[in-house]
Amino acid sequence: MLIFLLILLAPSTAPVGTAPVSPAPATQPVLLQEDGRLAELKRRIAWELENLALECQKAKAFVERNATYELLLAFAPEHATARKTLGHKKDRKTGEWSPPSRPRRAKAAEEEIAAPLATKRAELLTAHIDAVLLLLDSQELAPIALRRQEEALLALAPDHVVLHGRLGEVLHGEGSDKVWMLAESVRALAAFKTNTKLRDRFEATVPELTEGSQTDLEKDGALGVPFTRVLKTNRVRCVSALSEKETQKIGKLAHATYTYMDSLLVCDQKLNPGTLYLFEGKKATAEFIQLYPDLEPARRKMMKDLLCSYLSHDAANSSSKEKNERLDGALRMTIARHLAWTTGTYGKHGWIAEGVGIYVTHQMCGTRLIFTRDATEGSAASQGADPLDRMKRPKADWLALARTTMESKKSPKLGFTLGRDVNKLTREDVLVSSALASYLLEGCEPGVAMRIFKRIGHGKLGSAQVLEEELGLNPPALKRRLIRWLKEIGK
Repeated sequence: MLIFLLILLAPSTAPVGTAPVSPAPATQPVLLQEDGRLAELKRRIAWELENLALECQKAKAFVERNATYELLLAFAPEHATARKTLGHKKDRKTGEWSPPSRPRRAKAAEEEIAAPLATKRAELLTAHIDAVLLLLDSQELAPIALRRQEEALLALAPDHVVLHGRLGEVLHGEGSDKVWMLAESVRALAAFKTNTKLRDRFEATVPELTEGSQTDLEKDGALGVPFTRVLKTNRVRCVSALSEKETQKIGKLAHATYTYMDSLLVCDQKLNPGTLYLFEGKKATAEFIQLYPDLEPARRKMMKDLLCSYLSHDAANSSSKEKNERLDGALRMTIARHLAWTTGTYGKHGWIAEGVGIYVTHQMCGTRLIFTRDATEGSAASQGADPLDRMKRPKADWLALARTTMESKKSPKLGFTLGRDVNKLTREDVLVSSALASYLLEGCEPGVAMRIFKRIGHGKLGSAQVLEEELGLNPPALKRRLIRWLKEIGK
């Protein structure tokens, strides 16, 4: 497979109710970001749980007593009575408590004694969570800070319906098989069913390409390439030295790609027809770029070695010797132009350029060519077990490979990936970018991806900050959610 080098530069003109609460786990996270009111709520439930533990002790309901003390430690980690009752030992030198290697076995009380005590503990915790949520909603917390508080509460009450809803989770499945999943996973699983024959659906809406006049052809006759035809629709104009059959195919799929991008991004912005210059060969490319007007010297020099280029807001070329690569390149340039016009993102936003480009091109023509310099390093053959080699196989499951990569020692730091130019992306970055684009386009609600891309393209904030503000997830948290999403959709 020929690997392209692509540089996309901006042209110079340019939820309600709760369910029964499960017993608290042995180790609980401490709530974060204390303030006076939150600390008072914690002191209150600690006092109530301490009294409940004494009530359990008097009733000889020792299993419920221990469960209550376990929960108490989430709010009062240094509670000595709770620690000692549960068999914890305190290091005399460090003062740190350590739990027993085996939890002490406690004698269970009769059901009619134990059940009311368990219900009371659950009610105390539910009331506490409700009070904390009211407090949180009265404050203007950053999304990531709010999510941390909600996640800490959910660790205390894993069956709390409201918390699951606030964290973007829904019950999925039938009957007793229902499980909590990310809402994004449920949406993506539904999208997989509707994405069948997607190319055929959008290609069927493309009007017949009409042939341009001789004057239309002569307009581009001074670019050093013997163009023989102009075929166009109201969205794309193909100036071509290729066969009519290939030009027709590229033109129809480019038009279909514009329409698909409108649907995918929930975009109604009208674009003027874009021109695709279609020919083949390195020599022809160098001459074409040399004669193409209004290119800065540095860009002109660099673009002579490229087999597809984003020339301006309205034009691009694709000129590989390989037919499938010419098609892929033409569609990638179509996607790049759509993103540039509608979101203001270019090659400097590498994860968007590669992630969205690969996602859409694969949907439309089945290819996944890598358009980044650093990603060309490594084995060119599909040998060994390295996922970075397997990604080059025609039927490779990139989402599964992305999960493998993110869970491995080679996993890139997502914050770095989000900040890289398209030509600085590694192969690991490309896989992660592809997975993140799929997550935003298939998992998030319609319009979310477009809003994020526009804020990145037209604003002053970086990708990581925009994603954190929009999703409530900083890079490490977003990476964990992305891995969970990939697992839930079966990757």
